[in-house]
Amino acid sequence: MKLSPFLLAAAIGFTASAEGLVTDLPAIYITTNTGEEITSTDTYIPSTLSIVEADGTQTDYADTKVRGRGNTLFTLEKKPYKLKLAKKAALAGADLAKGKKWNLMADHGDKTLLRNAVASFIAKEAGQPFAPTAKFVDLTVNGKYVGTYRLTDQIDIRKKRVNITEQPEIVTALTNISGGYLLEIDDAADDLEGSVVSTQKGMKVTIKSPDEDVITQEQISYISDHLNKFETALFSSNWLDANAGYKQYIDLPSLIQWYITAELTAEPNSFRSVYFYKDKDDNKFFFGPVWDFDFAFDNSARWGSRPKALVAQEGRGPEWCYTWIDRLRQDPQFHQQVNQTWQTLLADGLIEKTISYIDATAKQIEKSQLKNFELYSIADKAHDEQHLFSTYAEGVDFLKSNLQARAKFLSEAFATLAAGGTVPVTGAEDDDPSAIDEVAAPDYHVTVADRTLRFLCNSNLEGTWTIYSTGGAKVMTGKIKPTVSLSSLPSGNYIVCWTIGNSVKSAKFTL
Repeated sequence: MKLSPFLLAAAIGFTASAEGLVTDLPAIYITTNTGEEITSTDTYIPSTLSIVEADGTQTDYADTKVRGRGNTLFTLEKKPYKLKLAKKAALAGADLAKGKKWNLMADHGDKTLLRNAVASFIAKEAGQPFAPTAKFVDLTVNGKYVGTYRLTDQIDIRKKRVNITEQPEIVTALTNISGGYLLEIDDAADDLEGSVVSTQKGMKVTIKSPDEDVITQEQISYISDHLNKFETALFSSNWLDANAGYKQYIDLPSLIQWYITAELTAEPNSFRSVYFYKDKDDNKFFFGPVWDFDFAFDNSARWGSRPKALVAQEGRGPEWCYTWIDRLRQDPQFHQQVNQTWQTLLADGLIEKTISYIDATAKQIEKSQLKNFELYSIADKAHDEQHLFSTYAEGVDFLKSNLQARAKFLSEAFATLAAGGTVPVTGAEDDDPSAIDEVAAPDYHVTVADRTLRFLCNSNLEGTWTIYSTGGAKVMTGKIKPTVSLSSLPSGNYIVCWTIGNSVKSAKFTL
């Protein structure tokens, strides 16, 4: 006879809460088979998973494996988890994906708990065929309630997820290896991993599927060659030609949907981690699904408050992450199509629909968030929050007002770019009274004289810098050092932005 998680917990000597609803949200219970804590992001622990739906219906999933997920996020007080079921199941709802792999996201650095869910909503409204679902639940681990969590999809190839042809087994010589491939531009990719390739211009791309244990060298070579074909076309002399240029390799609607979502949410890491995919016998790369919006909507102290900054111009990440998007943004038709799509979305009520979604979801999790913030103080910085609030309602109101202000700015910016104009680099706003940044950083100063940029600091020189024209174009970048020659720059006005630790500063200068 198989013991219930409650009886199993009692049998091995610790106290578990009686199963049932904790608030009015669905409740998830994880009980490790031996009662051991989940402490690793690498090693799965055999467990039983129980889900109690809002109507009281309970389903148990024996032989479930659980581990922590994330790097920095798993070091926080409220920890995210990854689930691996023995059999596929539609945990998020009967009309959504069936899968073995699921994520329980803590959203610990987001005091609204809503930012990732809102980003998925925006992506779907923008036209993305799939964006990770957000099923809010109360989570209990080994009898201990741990807060409000978001049950969401694993990004993988599957019906109702990334719905392309999967290559789940080792291919034979006669197999068509043209797809499908799930890929990620990944600034944290390890070059020594077998499923990481680099393009000729240094873009690091991780092959997420086929899985590393089945992918062959022929498949790696095929997708690597195809990435370089796209990149070569993108930087060729006839790159704007509709047939011979880059458009033969890119699905523009999905790129624009993804791009608009990145800019509207203002997630500063948008270009550091980008999912895209290629289906079988299709030359084109499709962009999406969107993922990871913890720092969106002005929620990153490291990026600073930048209400009128384009992420494509001022976002965080290594310079090579912007190689493709910088080139794409030189295509006048790209900006025209972005603006046209944006105006269509606005006319269809994108902002009003998103505000309604925020209100409805905040109401849905009201009782749960109250219980969540009894465990984790809403007034204390948990990760990288740019703003703190005394009440949950204040945080939700800020999220809505930020969305509306962002939409107004983008309407002006997208129209300007579509007309052939430029949007200036702004830098972070230093006079925001609600901004917080608890991370100490050296106090750098810059001077410009004799066409030389000098960084002055009493500590070790560490960090990066980028110089922009006043029109917003990147003209130089590098690591901070005592002196940087500006002899290659023509006379004019410029902005230098430099990043030290978690602090970003900027200054204007004239040559």
